Amino acid sequence: MKKIQVKNWVGRAKMTSKVDRDSDEINGNIWQILGTPLFGGETSRVLNIIREKFDSGMKKYWIATVNPEFVMEAEKDAKFKEILKKTDLNVVDGIGLIWARETKKSGGNKWLNGFKIGTKILKGEYRNQVVSGADLMADLAQVAAEKKLKMFFLGGFGKRAWKSAKYFQNKFGLKDSQIAWSEGEPNIKNEEVLKQINKFKPDILLVAYGMKKQELWIDNNLDNLNVGVVMGVGRSFDYYSGELKRAPKKWQKIGLEWLYSLIKEPKRLKRQLVLPKFVWKVLTK
Repeated sequence: MKKIQVKNWVGRAKMTSKVDRDSDEINGNIWQILGTPLFGGETSRVLNIIREKFDSGMKKYWIATVNPEFVMEAEKDAKFKEILKKTDLNVVDGIGLIWARETKKSGGNKWLNGFKIGTKILKGEYRNQVVSGADLMADLAQVAAEKKLKMFFLGGFGKRAWKSAKYFQNKFGLKDSQIAWSEGEPNIKNEEVLKQINKFKPDILLVAYGMKKQELWIDNNLDNLNVGVVMGVGRSFDYYSGELKRAPKKWQKIGLEWLYSLIKEPKRLKRQLVLPKFVWKVLTK
């Protein structure tokens, strides 16, 4: 497979063979940050693309929900960066990526630009360019109800996959035959997980193993899976299982859902320390 050739820190990425097969709508919205390709379309455009994939019968269409933490991890881990170049669609699941793009492309003093763009973001601008993985997961469930598709929920902890599946079943009227779930590793061996998935033949596979681990799992197992769309969803099962309260809409609107989660779960501080490093890299590179 051809790799995306990165020429600038932020800018249009040269289309790979996979992206070339997609519509002009995708081609006109591919850009990259630190070598990680991203699709800059709104949620409605992402859903149109996904619907087209279902209508065409395409299999193994891989979506990653990328945020600044992904990008910074990819800077440390070359294998992870290569994985993010192999996916079919990397949606922007973090307002920090939009901030970085707008700060860089404005030209001139990046520190001043960063402050100006940050102010606009706090006023709610650019929010429509963020495709939240948790929201996209709900949108996919609605598409499944409309098109009578099957969904498989993998991962989470305890019964969170099951609780999330039941939540969407009740919300959108999915039938029992349209949903399946597995806690997955480490409690269930991967060979058994693959058997369960392939027996069910899901149109949509949602993998909640956490950032990087879920992408590594998809990369290692996709060739052996009989699936339509597959997407890593991080901790989204936490929200829909009722185990964790999601940030209020006003926090989501200004892109500070991560901060709300940090306040609610201070143990996440170590992971969130990557954000100031990301900002520093944007302003100084």
